[in-house]
Amino acid sequence: MAALVLRPGCQLDGPALYRHVEQLLPPYAWPRFLRLQERLEMTETFKQQKVRLAQEGFDPSRVPDPLFLLDEGTRAYVPLSPALCQSVLDGRLRI
Repeated sequence: MAALVLRPGCQLDGPALYRHVEQLLPPYAWPRFLRLQERLEMTETFKQQKVRLAQEGFDPSRVPDPLFLLDEGTRAYVPLSPALCQSVLDGRLRI
């Protein structure tokens, strides 16, 4: 998962971000999940607070921020709905 902060007034363009990731990173390094945040939370020593983010995982019912999933079929990042999340957990959708 990657946590992103968008510039004010900008929206996530799922297909464009997929193309960007596809061009710059090898497939094993593509983030399967994205989490959009208002700001990155930092520690007192200016490090990202990753522990809480990792503990929350990608469960839309636990995470207050918008989540997106890499959908290789549509070649885009798509919003992660509870139904889509359950498909991942059940193994019906492979990531």
